[in-house]
Amino acid sequence: LGGEVMREDIIEILCEINPLLDPEDEDMSIAEFLESKQLMELIVTLEDKFDVDIPYDERNEDNFESVDTIIQLLESLE
Repeated sequence: LGGEVMREDIIEILCEINPLLDPEDEDMSIAEFLESKQLMELIVTLEDKFDVDIPYDERNEDNFESVDTIIQLLESLE
């Protein structure tokens, strides 16, 4: 998948899960902004959308800090 398409898809998913989230805000951690059930919903949705399994030990705040870190995580799992 192209990085731009992936980026748009991730932003769309994030905005559906929490409309108050601003994915372009560099100073905000997505993992900290989302409630835990929203973070779980994000993980499940990403797994379905991109056909990957996100291992339990990869489900940490560092990997869900920003759209860029989510892209890096997904690309590493492809």
